[in-house]
Amino acid sequence: MMDGTFDVSALDDLFEDLPKTLTPEQAAELFGVSVVTVRKLITNQEAGDPLPAIKFGKAWVILRDDFKAWLLRRSNNITD
Repeated sequence: MMDGTFDVSALDDLFEDLPKTLTPEQAAELFGVSVVTVRKLITNQEAGDPLPAIKFGKAWVILRDDFKAWLLRRSNNITD
């Protein structure tokens, strides 16, 4: 990210071996944040771009590819 652009290959490497679905706990561990933070990102509708997740009963499931796309969108907003 030397020139202000996001290194997509690093994100590709990070997501390469992940399962197709993640729990909020797995996402939190992956990025070193709390589960509470991940749940807030999922449910934060005011932000305009909440972390995409599917709720099954009381459990949230995050699709790996949706999570990666969301991170790319967020990185583009930061560098624009």
